[in-house]
Amino acid sequence: MRNPDAENNNAPETGLAHFLPTQTISFSDSHGVHSFTLSPVKRLFLVLGGMALVMWGVIATVTVVLNSAADTKMRQRSAALTMAYESRLESLRQERALLAAQLEKTTARMQVAKSRLMAQQESILQIGAERQEMETEIAAIQNQLEAALVSRDAAVQSANRYETQLAALQNLMTERLGGQQDEVAVVTSMTEALADAVQARDEESKKVEALRTELDALELQRNLNAQRQDRMLSQLEDALTVSMVPLSNMFEAAGLDVDSLLANVRQNYSGTGGISSERAEALPEFDARVQAILAKLDDLASLNAAAARIPLVLPLHSGYRLSSPFGPRGGRLHKGIDMASSLNTPVYATADATVKFSGVQRGYGNVVVLDHGGGYETYYAHLNRRLVTVGQTISRGDRIGLMGNTGHSTGVHLHYEIRKDGVALNPMIYIKAGRNVY
Repeated sequence: MRNPDAENNNAPETGLAHFLPTQTISFSDSHGVHSFTLSPVKRLFLVLGGMALVMWGVIATVTVVLNSAADTKMRQRSAALTMAYESRLESLRQERALLAAQLEKTTARMQVAKSRLMAQQESILQIGAERQEMETEIAAIQNQLEAALVSRDAAVQSANRYETQLAALQNLMTERLGGQQDEVAVVTSMTEALADAVQARDEESKKVEALRTELDALELQRNLNAQRQDRMLSQLEDALTVSMVPLSNMFEAAGLDVDSLLANVRQNYSGTGGISSERAEALPEFDARVQAILAKLDDLASLNAAAARIPLVLPLHSGYRLSSPFGPRGGRLHKGIDMASSLNTPVYATADATVKFSGVQRGYGNVVVLDHGGGYETYYAHLNRRLVTVGQTISRGDRIGLMGNTGHSTGVHLHYEIRKDGVALNPMIYIKAGRNVY
C-alpha cells in the first residue's frame, strides 16, 4: 500500500516553496528534543526582515555620516563666524579705547582752555584796575605840573618885574651920584626880593622837570600796559574761538540751532558775571573789545550749560553690540536703539537731569526715565535693577541702573531712547555728534 505522504514529499516543489523550501530546525536540552518547522512564508518574512534591517543599518550609517559632515561644516562655519565676531569686537574695543583716549585729551584741553580763560579774565580785570589807578595818578601829576608851570610863570614875571625896578633905581642912583640912605635900603630890598624870585623860579623849574620826567615814565608804562592788554585780549579771543568751534560743530551735527539754545539757556538761567557796568565805563579805551570777549564768554558758558542738559554720550562705558538700530522694525517704529552686553552691565545717565520715573512699565520692564529740560527725555529700559528714585537730581555719567532682560525682551540688552517734546529721535545722531567733544 502506497504512502500518500511519501508521495507528496517526493513530489517536486513549485512556487515559493521551490526557492524557500520548508525547513525543520531541531535542538535538544535537558527536557528532550524540540523542533520547529519554518514554512516558505515564514522564511520569506525572515529574509525580508533581515534585508530591511540591513537597509536600515545602511541608511542610518549614511545619515550619521552625512549629519556628521554637516555638523563639522556648521562647527567650522560657527568657529569662523566666532573668530570674525571676536576680531571685530576686538577692533571695536581698540577703536573705543582710542576714542576714549582722544576724549580724555580733548577734555583735558578744554579744561586747560577754561582755566586759561578764567586766568586771563582775572588778568584783564587786574590790568584794568591798574590802568585806572595809573590814569588817576597821571591826571594828578598833570594837575601838579600845571600848577608848577603857573607858579614858575608867576615867579618869572615877578623876577622880571623886580629886575626892571632894580634897573630903574640903579639908573636913578647913578644920576644922583650916590643917592640917599632910604633909596639904598630900597635897592637892597629889591635886590634881595629879586634873588628870592630867581631862586623860586629855579626851584619851580626843577619841579616841572621832575614832574615831566615822572609823567614820561608813566606814559611809557601806560603804553606798555596797553600793548600787554592787547596781546592778552588777542590770546583770549583766539582761545574763545578754539573753544566755541567744537561746540558749534557738535550742535550743528546734532541738528540743533545754537541761537535757540542760547535763548533757552538765558531764559532759564539768571546767573551773571564778568565786569560790572561801572567798571566797564571806567575803561572806555578798550571797553568794546572787553565787552565782546565777555559776551563770547557768556555764550561759551551758556553753550556748556545747554550741552550738559542734552544727551550726547553713550549710556554704556563698556563694550556692547548694537543688536537693533533706530527705525522701522516688524512693521512698527523701533523708537530707540538696543545695545547688548552682559548681565548687570552698568548703565549711565547721558546728560544732567531729574529722575521723572523709576519703576516697571509694560513692555519696558524695569525702566528709568530722565527729564533733561528743554523737552528732552531719555528712556533706559529692560534693566535688571534700578539705582535711582523719582525726583533725584542726576549728573551726566552717574550710574542709574544695571542692564537686564526684563519686560518684552529676548536677551540681556539695554533699550535706549531719546525723546524731544514726546517725539522719538535717533540716539546715534546725538551720540556721533558728541564724540568729538565728550
